[in-house]
Amino acid sequence: MESIKIPKRIIKKQLKNVNKAIIEIAEMKFVNIEEKEEKLDALVFLKNQILRKAEKLEIK
Repeated sequence: MESIKIPKRIIKKQLKNVNKAIIEIAEMKFVNIEEKEEKLDALVFLKNQILRKAEKLEIK
């Protein structure tokens, strides 16, 4: 039976993509600052989920 663990490389790639998106959103200029905050909050939440997954797999 195969393991259903997510490979470390996939988690690292996900973190890299989320970090890149956070930087891009932070650098963008929004007319409505609340929209920017919502997008950043969502990305930070996603990053925290990925980090929790990584912690379970003991990835640092």
